[in-house]
Parts: sequence; C-alpha cells; structure tokens
Amino acid sequence: MKRQNSFRDYTAESALFVRRALVAFLGILLLTGVLIANLYNLQILRFTDYQTRSNENRIKLVPIAPSRGIIYDRNGIPLALNRTIYQIEMMPEKVDNVQQTLDALRSVVDLNDDDIAAFKKSAPDPIALLLFR
Repeated sequence: MKRQNSFRDYTAESALFVRRALVAFLGILLLTGVLIANLYNLQILRFTDYQTRSNENRIKLVPIAPSRGIIYDRNGIPLALNRTIYQIEMMPEKVDNVQQTLDALRSVVDLNDDDIAAFKKSAPDPIALLLFR
C-alpha cells in the first residue's frame, strides 16, 4: 500500500486538476463554436459566391489549334486533311432535361437520330460523348 506524502496537499491538486480540465473543455467548446459559425458562414450565407466560383472552375474553354494545311503524297493524293471535328461531352446528372438539351444542340450542330440513340445507349456512363463530323 502506498503512503501518502505529508508534504503534498491532495485536495488542492485535485481542485487544480478540475479547474484545468474545465478550462480545457471550455476552450474546446469555444473552438467548436467558432468552427460551426465559420461553416454556417461559408455554406449558408456565402453559398452563391462559391457556387459561381464552382461553375467557373467546371466550365473551361479549350483552344483549337490552327489549320496547318493539307499534306499530299507524290501523286497529289491528300494524305492528311484539315477537318473540324466537334466533341461534346455532357454529364447527364448535371443536366435537368436531357431531351431538351439534345433538341437545343440539334440547331447548333449536325445531330441526327443515330447520334441521339448512341448517346442514350451510353447514358449510364458518367460522361457521355456526342461526336460530330
């Protein structure tokens, strides 16, 4: 059995420990409150700012390289032609009405029923491709 040291005041040490634990708990509680307030500010109050920034990060322009000319063989038959090829990528889960979007694309690019059928067949993929010539 341990002997208690007569020079130590165990009640004062116990009270000191309780005070320190209470201060640490209040500090953690205060920091948790600051974290929750910051999350509320970012997700509720400033939602539109960050939604706009998110959309700007998601939509990007890709430059198209300039035409370099047609390459012919020695008999004058073209080996490499310059043709513009369009590739449209659409994430079906990001589009509200897929059929309406496809109908709107028909007026912009040459889109036929076979292209739409191929797109609908690949619709479960995360990114569906529509290729045009």
